[in-house]
Amino acid sequence: MKFCPKCGGPMVPVKKGDKIVLKCVKCGYEMPAPPDVLEKYKVTKKTKEKVVTTKVVSEAEKLGIDKEMLEQAKEEYYEFVLEQMGEYGE
Repeated sequence: MKFCPKCGGPMVPVKKGDKIVLKCVKCGYEMPAPPDVLEKYKVTKKTKEKVVTTKVVSEAEKLGIDKEMLEQAKEEYYEFVLEQMGEYGE
């Protein structure tokens, strides 16, 4: 994965006319994409599910989430992280 030289944001491939460029999701900076960009940037899993992030888990008490829901969210987040680590570690 490439990161923006201006702001450090992640660069994602975007089709622009008949070419593919890498575009920063934060500031919009664009740069030419390497020829093998589509091989390196593949969506492996699409989901419509809502993913619980660490921010949600850490702010659960402020949001009024009960302890049982918090523990369930922590378990799901932990499983998700382990699954992602397994996919990238192979």
